[in-house]
Amino acid sequence: MIAILGRGKSLKQYAKYSYLFDKIYICGRFHKEIKKIGKFHFQNKKIIHVSARTSDPLRNNYYKKLNVEYVQTFCHSLDQFCTSYGKSHIDKYPKFVKIKTLPKCMDKRGYPPLDFRILEKFSRKFDDYKKLCQFLENKMNDKIKKNVKKVRRTRYWPTVGIFAVDLSLNENELKEIYLFGIDIYSTLSYVQYNTQEYLSTENKNPLAKLATYHLYQIAKEFPNIKFYSVSKAKKFNFDLTNWNLI
Repeated sequence: MIAILGRGKSLKQYAKYSYLFDKIYICGRFHKEIKKIGKFHFQNKKIIHVSARTSDPLRNNYYKKLNVEYVQTFCHSLDQFCTSYGKSHIDKYPKFVKIKTLPKCMDKRGYPPLDFRILEKFSRKFDDYKKLCQFLENKMNDKIKKNVKKVRRTRYWPTVGIFAVDLSLNENELKEIYLFGIDIYSTLSYVQYNTQEYLSTENKNPLAKLATYHLYQIAKEFPNIKFYSVSKAKKFNFDLTNWNLI
């Protein structure tokens, strides 16, 4: 079985269920979370480290200690894996670490690279995110082309956790998937657990709204896969037969 591990407060529940999983996706700057939860809960698993926008590597030699399979990026080519000034992120990582671009199955996933406020605004008009993308690609094609050069990405996801969920659904044959630490807060898309209590679930932040929208969309898109989320956020109590809160 597969689990996605974000850095939200509900990640604390992972230790109870860690024995269930033979493959996990860990998201972003995750070295502190490994230390807090305990290295034991990450051993003898296939681990994919999903790189966040800051593209920071794991510390404490965890790539070797946990035998991490590879680092997964948002990028379609490694020359996109760089700062806005063109400086490569690859040099940050140990030389033995494999760094992968997006697999073919993700070519048209996510959104065109537009400001998340624009994406969220138009998402209110579409109950199918693929139709939203088609609309934006027709309406804002010139702007999208400019943004591809500016941000050095061809597709966009609201958070690294949401990207990891989308990726895992498309590159694996799944019957069920577990989500830990994939939490949406009212002012942030996530916070590191133990730093603050849950905020209001009436999300006013457009990035939080977009993240919630996309998670609902991909859960709806895969009705034969059972989703299990430990998040307590009310916004995640989706009215879908394949969505379960544990």
